[in-house]
Amino acid sequence: MQLALSLGKFYGIDSLVEILIIIVSFIISYYSNKIYRLVKDKNYRLFSFAFLAIAISFIFKILSNLTILHKTNIHVTNFVLVVLTEFEFIEVVNFISLILYKSFYLVGFLILFLILTKTSNKEKIFLFFYLSLITILFSIYFDFVFHITLILILLFLTYNFFINYNKRKSINSFLVFFAFLLLSVDHLFFILEDINLILYLIGEILSLIGFLCLLVNQIKIKNEKTNTVRSNKRYFRDNKRK
Repeated sequence: MQLALSLGKFYGIDSLVEILIIIVSFIISYYSNKIYRLVKDKNYRLFSFAFLAIAISFIFKILSNLTILHKTNIHVTNFVLVVLTEFEFIEVVNFISLILYKSFYLVGFLILFLILTKTSNKEKIFLFFYLSLITILFSIYFDFVFHITLILILLFLTYNFFINYNKRKSINSFLVFFAFLLLSVDHLFFILEDINLILYLIGEILSLIGFLCLLVNQIKIKNEKTNTVRSNKRYFRDNKRK
């Protein structure tokens, strides 16, 4: 008996991109938590939770694409017949991992949506999560439902960040707007991936670029907040001496 292992839809390149997204998302979560500790703004803690959920979601996405085949060689006189069969438990792992990927990914962006809309009403939050659950259940049979739901959420976020960029005209506000624009577009590529698998890989790369933009933004914010806190401490210390 021999085992044949494959990972991802595009020769494993997509899984490599997803590993990079996991690393970037964890770092964004880490920096958001650092900013929260500096300024004590709970939105940064929620932002940290959102990207922690997104990072976890991509771990499950990689598992959902894992394929382990049982390779059997059948010797028939002058040639060898190779039969590949997939282990049943791997199919179960793939299915559960795919559901968990969609759940954590949708929860991550839903948290960002709740932060931006400043939704604190428990009934509304319950309704949003209930509708998300319905979306995930429908997406088992119709995968495009998952992507359409995310496109709607991301377009709303993109529009609001575009307004914010027009007001501020700063590098930070542009990075956030551009990141969410890319994250919106990439799901269009995922919907069209059946036409050509290269579209799926393009979508993955756009996702990575989007998350990298958000990482740069978080690093810049963290440095700015750190400098502000240090300046304030120095100011109060100097005044105390006087």
